Amino acid sequence: MLSHWDLILSPVFLFVIFFISSAIKNKNITSKPEYKYYSWGLLAKIIGGISLTLVYIFYYTTGGDTLSYFHDGSELNKLFFDDPQTYFRILFTGLSTEDSINLSSTYNFHYGHDVYAFFVSRLTSLFLFVTFRNIIPTVILFAWLSYLGIWKLYLLFSDLYPKYYKYLSIGVLFIPSVFFWGSGILKDTITLSATAWYTFNFYKVFIKKEQITKNLILLIINAFLILSIKPYIIVAILPGSILWLSYNPISAIKNKIIKVLIAPFLVIVGVFLGIYFINIFGDSLGKYSDTRKLIKTAKITQQDLIRSEQYGKNFHNIGEFDESITGILGKSPEAVIAGLYRPFIWESNNIVMLISGVENLLFLLLTIFLLLKFGPAQIFKIISREPIIFFSIVFSIIFAFSVGLSTANFGALVRYRIPALPFFINGLILVYCFCQEIKKKKDMESTF
Repeated sequence: MLSHWDLILSPVFLFVIFFISSAIKNKNITSKPEYKYYSWGLLAKIIGGISLTLVYIFYYTTGGDTLSYFHDGSELNKLFFDDPQTYFRILFTGLSTEDSINLSSTYNFHYGHDVYAFFVSRLTSLFLFVTFRNIIPTVILFAWLSYLGIWKLYLLFSDLYPKYYKYLSIGVLFIPSVFFWGSGILKDTITLSATAWYTFNFYKVFIKKEQITKNLILLIINAFLILSIKPYIIVAILPGSILWLSYNPISAIKNKIIKVLIAPFLVIVGVFLGIYFINIFGDSLGKYSDTRKLIKTAKITQQDLIRSEQYGKNFHNIGEFDESITGILGKSPEAVIAGLYRPFIWESNNIVMLISGVENLLFLLLTIFLLLKFGPAQIFKIISREPIIFFSIVFSIIFAFSVGLSTANFGALVRYRIPALPFFINGLILVYCFCQEIKKKKDMESTF
């Protein structure tokens, strides 16, 4: 898998990337101090991507997703030089049954049967024209390009809360599990970046109304990437988007009771709109094409991942649930807790899970600290008055619910949930900052 070309080409790629990075930072840092973290955040992404790849090569000796995506991308890249017409047809439309049969004697695709996984392989094949089918340079390029979306999310938070830009960099750029699992050749790298960039584009188009045409095009592209790889993320992100968009009209309502009642209603509308957008793609989304299939898929996946004879005992079990709305809602507390805070540190049985366990413990302690020190009422008041925090928390909880419900295996869980973590952690950070401001203000008033 690794060759001497990885050692030769990787420093070249790193030099070019960090030369460009330095130029971008120097151009912007005078007017935007948050750019002091630009190169550091990129370095974290690249280290995370390379580390992940080396873990898959040397620790997970049976291989894994990232190696299979690279393998399939390499096979497609070879196909270009043998039959460019077939390559471009597969690149833009996917691998048909006829293609699978005709090419099976020459090309071995690991994910030819999985349209979502093979989409990642199709994208990977494009990178390989530049990296000459070498895995470490490909990972470096993956990490660099996916960093664009992550950085846009950080700029969004910094634009809204400039005096907290130092703290906000932690939540977006420097969470270990995010830059580890979200930087290699994986579905999660693309969906994390696309979700972050979608949020930035949504803010620019609908909230700030700046560069509308450019950002609307990028919003559509990022939504397409999400739908092509993990369509259920759209169901999680739309409720918060609608609440964010509706914030000003809601804040204008003077009746507090109506205000309290309308937010849950908009969340429900957002969920159904997300399902509707998935439905309109019809059979092309297969198991994600309607509500019934979504629930059935969640149940099958959850039960499959707890089969210890195949996956070991590195899993949690929230118990069986029936394929109905009431059935899955009954599991919501356990699913949300699992999606945000598990594996607990005592459930970690290897070094990779131990790192996640320590990280989860810190998230849990921060949540408990906020609840005990400032109280649920004050926290809810802050969340409800700050639209980006409301969006972040709503998206995080819905996403954590969907992942915690369907993903019993801890190894999969720590990967699948990463799109929610920057939003959730920065939501907590901002709540803490605002609570501290309120406390300081009260302390100053009490001294006079």
